Amino acid sequence: MSGEVEKLKVLATNKKLNYWEREKATQTLADIGSKEAALALLDIANDDGLHSWEREFALSKAREIIKSKVVP
Repeated sequence: MSGEVEKLKVLATNKKLNYWEREKATQTLADIGSKEAALALLDIANDDGLHSWEREFALSKAREIIKSKVVP
């Protein structure tokens, strides 16, 4: 993983941060929109230590990236 994606993933899963800070990191990963970012979002969605809505948010953003990369 690239350095930026890895840093954002660490921020998005850091339980010491406020939820809105984690959410902003998740949204930034979604904005990057790369395969790496999608994989990081899937890792975030798999983190049992986060709130369920945070995990759902990460999963929905990963889905958006995957859908945008699929050629019809």
